Amino acid sequence: MKNMSIPNFRVFTFVLVSFLIGIFFSSFFNLNFYNFYWQAFPIFVLTIGIYFLTKKEYLLKLSIYISSAFLFGFLLFAYKNTIISENSLPLSTIHKTTAIIVNYPQIGQTNQQFFVEISDSGKTKRILLTTAKNPEYFYGDKIEIEGTTTKPENFSGFDYINYLKRFGITAEIKNPEITFLSKNNGNKIYHYLFFLRKKFETSVIENLPEPESSLAIGLDIGSTKGFSKEIMEQFSKIGITHIVALSGYNVTIIIVALTDILLGILTARQIFFFSSIIIILFDILTGGAASVVRASIITLVITFGKTIGRKADMTNLLLLSATVMVVINPFLLRFDGGFALSFIAFSGLVYISPIIEKLFNLRWAKIIPDFIKSVIIETSAAQVAVLPLILLMFGRISIIAPISNILILPIIPVTMLFVFISALIDFALPAVGHLAYLISYFPLKYILFISDKFSKMPLSSVIISNNWQIFFVASYCILLFSSLLFIKLKWAEEK
Repeated sequence: MKNMSIPNFRVFTFVLVSFLIGIFFSSFFNLNFYNFYWQAFPIFVLTIGIYFLTKKEYLLKLSIYISSAFLFGFLLFAYKNTIISENSLPLSTIHKTTAIIVNYPQIGQTNQQFFVEISDSGKTKRILLTTAKNPEYFYGDKIEIEGTTTKPENFSGFDYINYLKRFGITAEIKNPEITFLSKNNGNKIYHYLFFLRKKFETSVIENLPEPESSLAIGLDIGSTKGFSKEIMEQFSKIGITHIVALSGYNVTIIIVALTDILLGILTARQIFFFSSIIIILFDILTGGAASVVRASIITLVITFGKTIGRKADMTNLLLLSATVMVVINPFLLRFDGGFALSFIAFSGLVYISPIIEKLFNLRWAKIIPDFIKSVIIETSAAQVAVLPLILLMFGRISIIAPISNILILPIIPVTMLFVFISALIDFALPAVGHLAYLISYFPLKYILFISDKFSKMPLSSVIISNNWQIFFVASYCILLFSSLLFIKLKWAEEK
C-alpha cells in the first residue's frame, strides 16, 4: 500500500465498515450457506488473483479489500444462520427429556423464561421455556420437561424469531411439565457470576420497595422484567426508556466522566488501571449481564483512547470492538436493539460530545461543577445520536423528552453508583444495608416522580406511524450530519 493516497488506518476503517455492511445485508436473506458458498468461492479466488497481478492500481486493490470484507461478512452470517437452522428441533411434537438451564432466568410479574439445553439425536439443542413464576429455577438446574415445541412468534413489529436465533434458539415450549432433578450442573464461572447477580437483585428487592427496586435493577443491569406496563408506558411517553435499555452505557458515562476529571490529577496509565478495576467490579457484581459486559468492552476502548492511546483512531477502535462482537455473534448487528443502541450511543459520545463540550466552555457554564458538566455533556451527546433508533424501535416521539432528560439524566450515573455502593455495603454489613439503601431511594423516587407527572401532561408524546418513521429518521439524520459537517468546517477555518 506504499504511495497510496489513502492512509492505511483509513483503509482499515473501510474494510471494517464493509464487513459489517456485508453481515447486515445478508441478514435480510434466509440463504443456505452450503448452496451458496461455492458460487462465492470463484469470486474470492478471482479477487486474490487480481490483487497479486496488479502492482500500482491502488484504488483497484482498495476495492478488492472492501469487496472481500463485504463477501466475508455476507458469508459469515449465512453460515451461522444455516448452522442454527439445521440444528432446529422439529415443531409441533411432544418432547419428554432431561434438560439443563443455561442462562439467567428472566422473572416477570406472572412468569419466568429461561433457555435449556437438551440432547436430541446426539446433538445439543436449545429451547426457550416459559413457565409459572414459582417455583423459581436457576442456572445449572437439571430438570425433566414434557411439552410441545412451537415456533416463536414475532410481535409488535419486533423480529422475535431472529432475536432468539442469536442465542441458537428456534423453538419454545410454553408451560411444560417440569420436574426438578439436581442443581449446579453448569459452568462454575457462570454459576458464580449468576449467583452474584441473584444476590445483587435480592439485596435490592429486600431493601427497596416497588417500583424503586425494579428501577434500580433496570439501571444497573438492564432487566425490565419487574417493571409494570404503566411504568414502561410513562418512560416511553417522556422519552427516558433508554435509561434502562442502555444500562450498560450508563456505567460508561460514569467512567468517561471520571476520566475527564482525573486527566489533570492522575497519570494516563493510572486512570486506565483505575477505570478498568471499576468496570471489572461492576461486571462481577451484576453477574456478567450481557448489556453491561458489551458496554464494558467499548468503555475500555474509549478509556484507552482518552488516556494511553491518545494517538489511536477512535473510529477504528469503535468499529473493531463492534466487529469482534459481531464476528462472535452476527445476529447482534441487526436483531439486538441493545447492541445497536449501545454502539450508536458510544459513537455520539466520541463525535458529538466534543461539540457540546464547546458550549460548556462558555462563561455561563463556569458555575457548573466539572463532574455534573461532564455527565450532562456525555449523556446529551448519546441522546442526540440514538434518537432516530429510539423512534424506529418504539414508534414514538416524546415532545417533552429534552426537558425530562435534562432533569433526569444528570443523576442517573450517581443513582447507579449509590445502588452499587449500597449493595456492596449490604453484602459486607447486612445490619446496616437497609440504611445504605436510603441514599439510593431518594434519587430513584425523584426519577419516578418526574416520570409520573410529566407523562400526564397533554401531548407529552406523539405516536408516529410506520409510514412516517422513515421520513422523520431520514430528515433528522440529514440535519444532524449537515450540522456536524458545518461545525467541523467552521472549526477548521478558525484554526
